[in-house]
Amino acid sequence: MKKIINPIAGLLLIVASMVLGEAKGKESAGSAVAPVRCSEVIKGFEWLGEQITYPNPAPGEDVRELGTVYSIWFERAGPAVRGDTYPMTWADDGEIYASSGDPHWGKKAIGLDVEKFSGYPPNYKISKVNEMYGYYGNGGEGPKPSGMICVDGVLYLAFQNLLGKKAPVYGKKSQHGTNATIVCSKDHGLTWTPDINSITEPMFPGYIFGGPAFVNFGKNNDGARDGFIYAVSAEQWDNGSHLRIGRVPKDRILKRQAWEFVCGFDGSGGPVWCGDMTRAVPVLSNHKKISLPEMVYLKSIKRYLLLTWSLKKDFDCNSGSELYMYDSPEPWGPFTLVHQEDWEDAEISPYCPRIPLKWLKQSRDEIIGWMQFSGSWRQNSAHYHSHVRKFRLIVKD
Repeated sequence: MKKIINPIAGLLLIVASMVLGEAKGKESAGSAVAPVRCSEVIKGFEWLGEQITYPNPAPGEDVRELGTVYSIWFERAGPAVRGDTYPMTWADDGEIYASSGDPHWGKKAIGLDVEKFSGYPPNYKISKVNEMYGYYGNGGEGPKPSGMICVDGVLYLAFQNLLGKKAPVYGKKSQHGTNATIVCSKDHGLTWTPDINSITEPMFPGYIFGGPAFVNFGKNNDGARDGFIYAVSAEQWDNGSHLRIGRVPKDRILKRQAWEFVCGFDGSGGPVWCGDMTRAVPVLSNHKKISLPEMVYLKSIKRYLLLTWSLKKDFDCNSGSELYMYDSPEPWGPFTLVHQEDWEDAEISPYCPRIPLKWLKQSRDEIIGWMQFSGSWRQNSAHYHSHVRKFRLIVKD
C-alpha cells in the first residue's frame, strides 16, 4: 500500500497572468487566483488496494446485449462493457446515472450514451439506460459528456462539442472541449429534452465554458448550499490551463440567460457574478494541467473536493497521466492542494477521475470511498473500461 501525505510543499501552481501567452484572447481583469498551497484541512491521501477493472464477460456468458460494434476498434479484444469519461450523479431513486463517451458496446460505438451503475464496488453492475441515438461523432468530432446531476428527480446532462471538431486552446494535438449544451430527463434517462435534432446552437459557445461539470452535493442534490446549481469547466478536454465556475437557479438550468459566472473578486475575496460569459475569470490556473474536472461536496468536513488530471503528452493514451486533487471552502476557492501523483502506469494512462458520493463513508476523521476513472483508448486496449480504486482521505485534527 502506497501512502503519500501532502507530497508537495510550498507553491505549486502558476498565477493566471503568467500563463496567458498561449491562450487565445485576453482574460478579464479582477481575478483573485493565487498560487496554491497544501491543504490545511485534509492532511493526507492513500490508496487502499489496487485498481479494479470492470470485468469482461465470463466464458459462456450471454453477450448479445454487448452487441457487435466493438469490432470497429476492439475486434481482437472482443465484446465487453466499455467507454470513458463517465460524469455521474446519485439520483433520487438511489441509483448512480452516468454518461459514457464513445461506449463501443450495445448498439452504438461513438458519441455518448446514458448508463446506470448499480450496487457497490467491487461488485457493481453497469447497465445501458439509453443509447442516445442522434448523439454521434468519434472523439472530439461529436457530442461528449462533461457533467451530470440529479435535481428534484430530474437528470441534467451537460455535453460538449455540439458543433463538431475545433482547434484546442493549448497544444496542437489535445482534444478541444467547446460549444456545450445541457439537456434534461424526467424519467431517469429514458427520454431527453430538448431533442438533439432540435438543438441548433450551443448554450455556451466557444471554449470558455466548454465542458460544464456540475458540482454534486448528495443524493438528488441533497445538502446543496443554496438554491443555485454550480458547475466548473476547463477550456478543453485534456491539458487545459484554467478552471472557471458558473451557477444558475435550480429551476432554470436549461435557460442560458439565467446563468452567471465569476467575473472577478471584491476587496474581501468574495466572488463578483455577471451574466457575460466572456468576462468569466479563472478561479484556478495550472499550465496544461487542468482537464475535464470533477467537483463534489464533502459534508463531514464542509469542504469541496476538486479532481482533475493531465496527460504526459497531449491527447496521448500511451505515455501516462497525472492526478490532481484540491480542496476549498467554497466552490470558487481558494483552492489548496490535497494530493498529486503520477497516476497508475502508462499502460492504463488513467483519466477523468470521479467520486461517486453514494460510495463514500464520511466522518470528521477520515473519508473512505472508491474513485472511478477511465483507461487507455488505444486500439484493442484491455483498459478502455470503467476502473475503480478504494482510497482514504485523512482529516487533520
